[in-house]
Amino acid sequence: MSKHLMVLLATTPYSFENTYTAFKLAETALDQGHRVTLFASGDGIHNFTVKQNPKGILNPEEKFGQLIKRGMRVDLCGTCLQFRGIKAEHRVEGAEPSSLKNLFALMDKSDVFVNLGF
Repeated sequence: MSKHLMVLLATTPYSFENTYTAFKLAETALDQGHRVTLFASGDGIHNFTVKQNPKGILNPEEKFGQLIKRGMRVDLCGTCLQFRGIKAEHRVEGAEPSSLKNLFALMDKSDVFVNLGF
């Protein structure tokens, strides 16, 4: 029976290893047939902006985009997007605005919850 992994990511893509950890956890869970939801909050939403061009490290736009195509759900804190001026055209396709109310509902329904950043 599949489980639901819920990941909360709240750090920037290049300041911590949390982006890589979130990617590998989500990738492994999907490989094993589990459902995955990632909620980005605070500066974690920068993991889901387009036209990043990092050198020598994981490209979050590319890697998370691949997982979204495989079925990972990505919710972005709507208030965090607004505070940072990130518009729809600057977001990775499939990463959708959400709310803290929805974050709680996702946490409540998940089998495993991992917090990276808070």
